[in-house]
Amino acid sequence: MDPTIQQQPTSPINRAFSYPDQLRDQTQQMASTVKMLMEISKSLSTLRRVFRGEGLFQTEDGSSQWIQVVKPIFIKINPMTREPLKQKIKINNEEIEIYIPNDEAIEEILSELHFMGMNPITPLTNLNVNNVLDDLKEFECKLAGLLALKQVAWGLDKTLMPMIMTKIKTIIQDARYMCVNGGTMRALTQQVSRVEHLIEEINRSQKKSLNTPY
Repeated sequence: MDPTIQQQPTSPINRAFSYPDQLRDQTQQMASTVKMLMEISKSLSTLRRVFRGEGLFQTEDGSSQWIQVVKPIFIKINPMTREPLKQKIKINNEEIEIYIPNDEAIEEILSELHFMGMNPITPLTNLNVNNVLDDLKEFECKLAGLLALKQVAWGLDKTLMPMIMTKIKTIIQDARYMCVNGGTMRALTQQVSRVEHLIEEINRSQKKSLNTPY
């Protein structure tokens, strides 16, 4: 290469320029985080179906409906005989017998889950791990007392109590740990900051390109 020919330095415009796909990627990441927070509350509807033991079933005419596929966690009990209450329904012209879910029990548990963390606000709070552990212990004690008190009325199988406790506790643990040391809020703030920075860079680069004669 001819030593008299010097390579042109990189233009400040090129150094500052941010490609549109960078902005798109950062915006999508931020939108995904917001969507995740909004889906937390919607997951209560899914849990309601789980507690009722229901699955989505497609009938012969092509329509879909929720039907009981497993025994619900909470069922209604005959107060005299203490036997589970059942009813018969027709599916595809076939008669089947199902348990009657205890909707009062299900809604009470879902309400507890909502206020303990299954909502868009709790993950955005800032708690240290000790506070979170204290909340989880308090919730576990309250849940254990509630299930013991309502065991007969809610048709709970005593042998399945540990499993039911674990299933419900895990849901709250996942929600609570999202707010440890403000992790979720910090991540969302950083994503917003990156998007703002990219927009500023693109605007600045466009202004410079308009002012340069080259």
